[in-house]
Amino acid sequence: MTKKQAILKRPPQGSLRYGHSWVYRNQLKEISADAEPGEILSIMTESGKFMGKAYWNPKSQISMRILTRREETVDEVFFRARFEKALDFRKKTVTDTNAFRVISSEADDLPGLIVDRYADVLVAQFLTLGMEKNKALIVPALQEVFPDCGIFERSDASSREMEGLKESVGWIEKKCAGETLIHEKDVEFAMRFGEGHKTGWYLDQRENRFLLRGMVTPDEEILDVFCYEGGFSLQFAKAGARVLAIDSQKDVISRAEEHRTRNKISPEALHFEVANAFEKLKELEKSGRKFDWIVLDPPSFVKQKSALSGALSGYKELLLRAFKMLKPEGKLAVFSCAYYLDDHFLMQVSMAAAQDAKRLIKILKFMKQASDHPINPFIPETYYLKGYLFQVS
Repeated sequence: MTKKQAILKRPPQGSLRYGHSWVYRNQLKEISADAEPGEILSIMTESGKFMGKAYWNPKSQISMRILTRREETVDEVFFRARFEKALDFRKKTVTDTNAFRVISSEADDLPGLIVDRYADVLVAQFLTLGMEKNKALIVPALQEVFPDCGIFERSDASSREMEGLKESVGWIEKKCAGETLIHEKDVEFAMRFGEGHKTGWYLDQRENRFLLRGMVTPDEEILDVFCYEGGFSLQFAKAGARVLAIDSQKDVISRAEEHRTRNKISPEALHFEVANAFEKLKELEKSGRKFDWIVLDPPSFVKQKSALSGALSGYKELLLRAFKMLKPEGKLAVFSCAYYLDDHFLMQVSMAAAQDAKRLIKILKFMKQASDHPINPFIPETYYLKGYLFQVS
């Protein structure tokens, strides 16, 4: 029986990026006539050289995503081995929490699959047609590697639509109540599945939360902008700081206040407020309010490269006002979670804002996503969260 294949064009269109798992539509010369969308095909050069196995989606610009470069069967055993390898890596890198990323898509050689662990629950995202088609292999493999965990599906990312898929949210296997407790150091959070952003929590900022908490001293005044459910704010308050935390989403602030109550932190020590970041910063600057620390962790302003210019303008306005509101030798942490707004652009806009605010800045720390969100340098898209901690004078 002839194997179903995808034939690459001759170079330059046919040359795969070394170590990268994506194959674009314009790199393909021919697909087996009986190949089904989402099916795993062998990638071959025109001369007959085997290049790997990948699943195929004719509706996507990224037509194929490579799962393996070996001549091996992609079955339940294959997925179980990948999960065990990924879990072993996390056991060596993750500390002080029971919530972490288990599978990070391309960074774990499983493009299109995200799995996060929240105590005794796995939250899975099947982001591509290929992973959706392989769900019947993936779920049993997860159950074998994590026998004590329930599995909740949170496949509601916008990328599903581009793959020709509808949203899918709900329990695959329920072994607990509708919520579970997680912790980061001595801070506890009640996770309710199906709520919040991403899989429920910004796990990628965990190590940065720990880093900044360790640098805060009691009674410092901190402004946390785009605070979400209080990930940074709660850590700062536990360190004895006085925190004003703002976010524009009422439901998010409501959950942040629940977390504050659970951790026995007073509203005087940590005040949450529903507010537009740009308007609130303008108001605070006008009032003459000053802070020892300001954290700017906005959502992604850049979903595509064409939006970069507008995003830079937004960042500059935020940074300009923040620089002006810092006490002498105050500290400012700024983050970008957008792949297109990289380290270079973030530094350039920070320098421009500092110059306009007549401030000098010194880099205290370079920051990135937590180690359970590994970065493959051959797949630059896996490096998306970056940040700087500045001392401002």
